[in-house]
Amino acid sequence: MRINRGQLLPVALLACVASSCADAAAERDAKTRIQPTYDAASGRLKKLDYDSNKNGKPDTWAYMDGSRLIRLEADENEDGKIDRWEYYPATAPVGAGAGAPKQSPERIERATRLDGQVSRREFFEGAQMVRVEEDTDANGATDKWETYSDGALTVVALDTSGKGKADRRLIYRPDGSLDHVEADSDGSGNFQRVKP
Repeated sequence: MRINRGQLLPVALLACVASSCADAAAERDAKTRIQPTYDAASGRLKKLDYDSNKNGKPDTWAYMDGSRLIRLEADENEDGKIDRWEYYPATAPVGAGAGAPKQSPERIERATRLDGQVSRREFFEGAQMVRVEEDTDANGATDKWETYSDGALTVVALDTSGKGKADRRLIYRPDGSLDHVEADSDGSGNFQRVKP
């Protein structure tokens, strides 16, 4: 089959125009979904308001120092209460600047019950989560502690008695499967392996 180059030109032009229109539409969309605020004196970027679900209302706020992200807040269910807070290091990573990789948070706090009250705190070193503290029963006290190594869960410690410290531990293998359970039956801090 022979292709007529004269027929390809209009198709190619149409594709280019459509691509340009799509790029322009994407740029317009980004401008309406992301609203920057700048410091009046220095001109540095202070805040970005973002409409993540395109409903016309900002639901995510990034607090900035120029191009460095300080804190991010999000109202994930749009009830007017912040449900997620992300905190970033005071110093930008080495090599940060234009084209640098995304900053990793030091800590993420979540209102897991979507009530505006922090009930879960995730701690990071670099881009790896290393530990989690959680209030699972909504009494305001941490009763669950998770420990991670190389991104894998290694230990879950639980306060099942409400005394403010762990009395049971679940120990995991590197593949993520449960290895064994330990208990501190007398509150001494000495854990003994529980027989299955």
